[in-house]
Amino acid sequence: MALIRKYFWLGAATVLGLGAVFSFLGVYDTDNLPFYQRYVFWTATMLTGALGTALTGPWVFNRLLPGRNPALQLACVAAIISFPVWLVIGVFEASLTGSWPLNDVPLQYLRTFAVSMIVIGGSYIAARALGLIGGLTPGAASEEAAPSPVPGFLERLPAKYRGAALYAVSSEDHYLRVHTDRGEELILMRLSDAMRELEDADGLQTHRSWWVARDGVADVARENGRQKIVLKSGVEAPVSRSFAAEVKAAIL
Repeated sequence: MALIRKYFWLGAATVLGLGAVFSFLGVYDTDNLPFYQRYVFWTATMLTGALGTALTGPWVFNRLLPGRNPALQLACVAAIISFPVWLVIGVFEASLTGSWPLNDVPLQYLRTFAVSMIVIGGSYIAARALGLIGGLTPGAASEEAAPSPVPGFLERLPAKYRGAALYAVSSEDHYLRVHTDRGEELILMRLSDAMRELEDADGLQTHRSWWVARDGVADVARENGRQKIVLKSGVEAPVSRSFAAEVKAAIL
């Protein structure tokens, strides 16, 4: 919950701050309006863009274009959210002129896309620099990264899994099902032994019979009041109540 509040206030500050900056600069030919109207317009626009990015970003990064160039991923997100943002701009202009602005729709959309790309790109760069997403945190570049235990763990699997991305491991009787980006494989091993071996890997236990790698998570959902993790392979991993708080803090 503390992590959610942190990102909520960070997002709110970003929306309000960018709204003030764009209002002061009179971007998008709004310099002829009173400042308060500009601020309402740009704050509403930024809020629409922020909500759109929060909804579409994980889907684009984890489902539609996983592992692709970040510039392509960001452009895709900007292209999607530019449509609702353009609608907000249209509603605002209609409230001022009394008619819906239908002239030069392609040009208006391209201008909206350009602004969206600048805002999203700048936010992405800032988040990477602050260590909020991916990459290294400031000052960590000089530290030698600890070797991942995942490659050694995957040595137990057939040769085609060498170098695969580990999504999760789940217990099935005396066997362990290993979920990767190259498929699944059963090995004779206890979950407790696997978790001990993967102790330094970036992942966590979500259920008495499941361990999930953070990089394997595509989405977190709820069904019939129960939380579950959707892996990038589409497989659903259960989250028991005893691990729910830890999962929420680590993944959400």
